[in-house]
Amino acid sequence: MANVDAIEDLTGLDKATQLEVLRRRLATVPGGRRDHAPADLPTITAPEPPAPSAPIAAADDPAPLIAAARGTTLRTMPAPPPLAALLPRGALARGTAVTVTGAGSMLIAIVAEASAAGHHVALIGQPRLSLLAVHEHGGNLSKVHLVDPGNTDPLDAASICLDGLDLVVTTVHGRDVPPTRARALLARNRKHASILILSDGRMPGIDLTVSSTVCGYGGIEQGRGRIKSITLETTVHGRGTPHRTGRHTLAAPMFGEGGLRWIPTVADDLEVHHPVAVAGAQ
Repeated sequence: MANVDAIEDLTGLDKATQLEVLRRRLATVPGGRRDHAPADLPTITAPEPPAPSAPIAAADDPAPLIAAARGTTLRTMPAPPPLAALLPRGALARGTAVTVTGAGSMLIAIVAEASAAGHHVALIGQPRLSLLAVHEHGGNLSKVHLVDPGNTDPLDAASICLDGLDLVVTTVHGRDVPPTRARALLARNRKHASILILSDGRMPGIDLTVSSTVCGYGGIEQGRGRIKSITLETTVHGRGTPHRTGRHTLAAPMFGEGGLRWIPTVADDLEVHHPVAVAGAQ
């Protein structure tokens, strides 16, 4: 298994020193995204403008956060099958900000898909995200960089990581990000054509919201057996993305297979199970 690049705890350092540590560490990433990210990213034609009958944003709305969407092409980053099936372009657009909530398997799959494609990923304040699961999803852990912000604002670290990394995943500890702070961070994200993901909290100007819940599992019958698969119901909506919901089953590899598999699932095929009862639980 590849080694994960970890960045030291920044607790106890003043803000200027913390930022300098992150900049020095970022400079050690071999070539950053410019030399190591795939050069053959797909070029996708932007959709035609909506018909005049479509709803028009209010005049006092902030400027659209996806600057590239106003052009003729978009640069994208691959998304895992359950998410790609719901997105208009089948991939995540660079320069956008995304909120991912619910089942952790979705965030793990996004990190795995991006790192497997050669993109550098920063995980800021994500102690519960399983790196083993990223590896099992086919991710490349040599492209994953761990940042421990300690007691400091994780958005400071995110702002620096956006300068040179393709995908930045951060927490905001369930709080609301002030509009002025959000505008500065999102502008930096657009400038460097990165993708910013929030795993919790709320921030104005989010381009895409992804929510996943576990709606079924396989392998356990009458309270016995081992879980061999889980079924996720994923919902997406956002700017230029209609509200869509889909189901995929994440199945363990069969004998002779090399990794986890995503299988499209329709509601009629979904087996409904009662929650797993843990012995001794109240």
